Amino acid sequence: MPENELAYLFIDDAMIHHLDGVAQGVAPAVKVGSEPILTADQPWEKDYQVGSYINVIHDEEDGLFKIWYGVGRRLSDQRGEEADGLAYAFSEDGLHWEKPVLDLVEDGGSTHNNLVFPFFRWGAGHGVFKDPIEHDPARRYKMLFMLQSASMAFAGICQPVCVAYSADGVRWNVPPGWLNPVIPKGTDTQLVAYWDPAIHRYVVFLRGRPNVRLICMSESDDFESWSDRRIIVAPDELDPPQDHEFYGMSSMPYRDLRVGFLSIFHTLNEGWIAQNQIEPWMPDWMNQMDVQLTYTLDGRNWHRAGNREPILVCGDQGAFDSGAVYPPNAPFMKDGEVWMYYGGSNDLHGEPPRHGEPVQRGINLAKIARDRLVCLKTDGQGVATTTTLGVNADALWINADASEGSVRVELVDPFDRVIEGRSSEDCVPVTGDHLRQRIEWKGGASSESGAEMAGLESKMVSQSKGGCRMRLFIDRAKVFALYTELQG
Repeated sequence: MPENELAYLFIDDAMIHHLDGVAQGVAPAVKVGSEPILTADQPWEKDYQVGSYINVIHDEEDGLFKIWYGVGRRLSDQRGEEADGLAYAFSEDGLHWEKPVLDLVEDGGSTHNNLVFPFFRWGAGHGVFKDPIEHDPARRYKMLFMLQSASMAFAGICQPVCVAYSADGVRWNVPPGWLNPVIPKGTDTQLVAYWDPAIHRYVVFLRGRPNVRLICMSESDDFESWSDRRIIVAPDELDPPQDHEFYGMSSMPYRDLRVGFLSIFHTLNEGWIAQNQIEPWMPDWMNQMDVQLTYTLDGRNWHRAGNREPILVCGDQGAFDSGAVYPPNAPFMKDGEVWMYYGGSNDLHGEPPRHGEPVQRGINLAKIARDRLVCLKTDGQGVATTTTLGVNADALWINADASEGSVRVELVDPFDRVIEGRSSEDCVPVTGDHLRQRIEWKGGASSESGAEMAGLESKMVSQSKGGCRMRLFIDRAKVFALYTELQG
């Protein structure tokens, strides 16, 4: 991308002045296939459950994809009676994974496995990341995890959050007895931690207490002394009753934003269902889990996005991920796309598969094309008007899917006057599916021609501190982003 390019993404509501017959929405992430790319397929994994909390990075230092994935084991048939551990695998292409025999953790009388953390009764929620600012080689990889023990319960500490460090992400330096609670009261979900350069602090997402399903945030300067948690994303009056359980959230930096991936647990009266069962008359979404978008401009104040439509959806009936999809700790950019690994299962949250199928769990990959996070869309015809933006009319591109329709652009000055030669009638309609399509103007006034505009209009359109509004005439299409190259 040119250094002087400006990108306007419609995930940010500040870009939108008015919508007429147009709605915000998303185009769901595209899964690389219908089958998981990583499952419990090794002899030592015969009684493991794979497919919920995962941590994935693409390590640019050695070119490898690395995954730390939670593995569970049933302790009894009672609800919630599970133990959790952590396993490691790596890949050269992100699709085919190798599970190295590490000989580090004993399980079932043998260390012939790829475990990096042992099974604990309440050892869930492992959050792993590689710290980009750490100078101590022994602490380059950081982990937050939860652990409950009899001594902690006696001391009044409930499922606390503990910390571990590693030089290679495989061999972890853990405290004696695993006891070093840095956050006394934990959370019954994955701990998502990262370094945020926007606020120059470490951040962790966790739930409220006592285990309230909403998203809280805590901050730290040293990864061990954490601030009191505060709520950053919670259900509101725009959420239907079945969408009031926010299971967890992960995030990633994206251009000048940070984008969040919010897990929604769709349920009504979970306690009643736990005591009974899913009934045939209940809607298909009952006890399913999918993922919506959020975003922040400053690292601390979060907003919902995409009209609360799911960006990662459950598979159809019979698919391995028809019951739940869990986002990773941090999606990342690769080859101009968002790579979002996810854990999937056909069983519902706390309940068996809806139609009596054998339980299936695994890990898969979904991708989001460049800048296609939130779109402006209509099945018919409508008009979207942006706020005043810095625009160079002779260097303007659009990211849109107009495979079944078209998009035309019109430029309007701050006085609501259509710029001469830049009306919707002057715009060559954009058709087809394009990540970056140049806006062309009829009569030779294309972005290649450098056509002159006179007076106030020229200044308003061409100067970065001036600007104009853009009207998008959308006909059965989706518009994701606009791009311009400013002069000077």
